[in-house]
Amino acid sequence: MCDDCPHYDPMGVRILIIKLAATGDVLRTTPILAALKRLHPQSHITWVTRPRALELLEGLDEIDRALPLDVDTLARLPAERFDLVVCLDKEPAATGLATQVDAADTRGFVLGPHGNPLPANENAAYAYRLGLDDDLKFHGSRMTYQQVVFGAVGLPWSREEYRLELPARARTRANELFAALDLDPAARLVGLNVGAGEAFAYKAWRVKGWAELAELAEERLGARVCLLGGPRDRERVEAVAALCSERVLDPGATPSILEFAALLEHCDAVVSGDTLGLHLALALRRPVVAVFGSTAPQELDLYGRGQKIVPAIGCHPCYKRSCDLPRTCADVVTTQEVFEALSRVIESPR
Repeated sequence: MCDDCPHYDPMGVRILIIKLAATGDVLRTTPILAALKRLHPQSHITWVTRPRALELLEGLDEIDRALPLDVDTLARLPAERFDLVVCLDKEPAATGLATQVDAADTRGFVLGPHGNPLPANENAAYAYRLGLDDDLKFHGSRMTYQQVVFGAVGLPWSREEYRLELPARARTRANELFAALDLDPAARLVGLNVGAGEAFAYKAWRVKGWAELAELAEERLGARVCLLGGPRDRERVEAVAALCSERVLDPGATPSILEFAALLEHCDAVVSGDTLGLHLALALRRPVVAVFGSTAPQELDLYGRGQKIVPAIGCHPCYKRSCDLPRTCADVVTTQEVFEALSRVIESPR
């Protein structure tokens, strides 16, 4: 207790961001932080997400509180008062919380009286329609995910970058893993992120294609190749490794997302499907090749540091959870076209 304290730092505008899932989408929502701080320099930002994604928000200066979606958070936030609530998910847990919180201004999505999500503000109507209109989402819209999000919140889009901070412990662990594999620090390293989420059919490229790409990268680019994937991707990583030469590196699955990101940071280029590993590579400013399966390529901004490989098949994109076609989008993408894209991005100036 001291009067006229020179160290007093008022919160200013109190902002609540609700973005729960998916983990990759949480990461590619972080560009909004720079825009909010530019609009409200004196502000206090709270971000609520699912526990798995909390790690991605660690160490970000713009965030004052990163909270998990749990009982404690659900008990305390409706009792607080915010100047601005930004809800960027349409799921009931996110929109329900946004509807309960006392706020002067709510943007994005809220929960309607019949349990359905609704746009909270006029600017969010387009993002809301994207979830309903397949023709608009698959073929009509040319906007990236970030442009849609910024538009829903009513913020000008200036191509703000992802925000990600790697702690020293993550980098130390990555150094230890590569040292154990006897990797020369001066070697050119290509990371192949062979895993993918399980929500959509054929979001991951075929195992044989990854193995053929690894061989070409070694033979023609003189690169060491590192096979990457999360704990749930071990079966795919091992299947690819079984088809490759003994020179291909497998550092194993890291339980920590930030440790996985630290492995990507070592890579001179990363090839990945449309998944968390790709967003981590973009956040780390790595050159990337994005190999698409059933999802929409126009929603992904590579920030001028990569190339997209899109299946030349009439039904793409579809976002289906299963596929019974004899020739899928994973089959039509050739190893040669992925390798040529990798050759271009790894040789391009940073």
